Amino acid sequence: MKILWMCNGSLPAIAEMQNKTTAVCLGGWLEGLSKNLLRNPDIQLIYCYSDYEISCVQTGARDNLKYYAIPMTRKEANESMPNTSVAYKTFSDILRESQPDIIHFFGTEFVYTDAFLDICIDCGFGDKVVVSIQGLVSKYFLHFDADLPAHVIWSKTLNELKGHASLRNIKKSFRQRGNHECVALKKAKHIIGRTSWDRAVTELIAPETQYHFCNETLRDEFYTGQWNPNACNRYQIAISQSSYPIKGLHKVVEAVAMIADIFPQIQVVVGGIDVFHGNCIRGNTYGNYVRKLIRKYGLDDHFKFVGMINASEMKKLMLESNVFVCPSAIENSPNSLGEAMLLGVPCIASDVGGVQDMMTRDIEGYVYPFNETYKLAYYLKKVFEGNEQILDMAQAGRRKALITHDPETNNQRLMEIYQEIGGEGVIE
Repeated sequence: MKILWMCNGSLPAIAEMQNKTTAVCLGGWLEGLSKNLLRNPDIQLIYCYSDYEISCVQTGARDNLKYYAIPMTRKEANESMPNTSVAYKTFSDILRESQPDIIHFFGTEFVYTDAFLDICIDCGFGDKVVVSIQGLVSKYFLHFDADLPAHVIWSKTLNELKGHASLRNIKKSFRQRGNHECVALKKAKHIIGRTSWDRAVTELIAPETQYHFCNETLRDEFYTGQWNPNACNRYQIAISQSSYPIKGLHKVVEAVAMIADIFPQIQVVVGGIDVFHGNCIRGNTYGNYVRKLIRKYGLDDHFKFVGMINASEMKKLMLESNVFVCPSAIENSPNSLGEAMLLGVPCIASDVGGVQDMMTRDIEGYVYPFNETYKLAYYLKKVFEGNEQILDMAQAGRRKALITHDPETNNQRLMEIYQEIGGEGVIE
């Protein structure tokens, strides 16, 4: 069976074929899913992904994996994809050459999904297409401001005035991409989701499209190792992302300010893009706002940014922390929360999107309303004080995550979905 995947990033296996060394691969959780799929020698995986740094298509193959790096500009990915573009023609050629049994798009948040779906339909592959939901940018747009003051959303640094993405421009991009997303969902015959939230949203947008449930397989590193309360930094908080307001870092600053006097050793370690890069001239508005908040509350020594880190480094950060916090204004099912749960790390998450499908309130972790930062502060206090309930919840969360993210179960379910779609050559 030939399966074509269209994704927004590469895989470590592909980087290896290209003789590239990279600490962080955009494929992320797709790595585990692809590894399990490729263990079946009767499957050929044709992995296509967008690449903003090349001008012509690149391809390579090893065993039953073949890849195509499709040249694409950021404008084509996020604003408009004309049918005269190199990316449009390249995908059309790949489709006609490979003649796949199943075409699987990962994510609806990029404009190329809408454009490439047109190619699939025009080439007679419409019934063989399935689209996996990651986030849903058409709804993320509604939560973008994340309780920020209006003047922050409307502000621009000198760098942003010169063309770099400001908060207003990013929000505008969310809206534009959300419009394309809604059109794409209506074109797709099949959707794969994993939470009650994404099912509700997609059924409202595209009621005629068939919904299939399938949980996600996470990165290999997080299936081994376990958090030890006696080996962690007792007052350390781990956060995986902070690049824009939806991720809620400003809310964490406010919560930490409420308990810093009680726990003077409190430390927040943030993975991902350092929003503090630059200054009021060359930096970004959100980073400047967070920096002002930190200084306002005298918390300069309590926040540390470690930059983009790979899976092993993120695992180490989680294991050495006392608690993992997912403070987002909106999420579908955050993989970082699933990874922390797999390790048995105590978890606190805002009650948004599909979070409670992953982690049951007060049984597998603490869940709080996004805008109630005092509730986040209260739960952090409970974790730092330590008791048997915290340990029991962490272990319950681990047991839940091992079921939710079980690679064998999820791979089997994905194959069932491919069979339900009914492409020729699908393995029984």
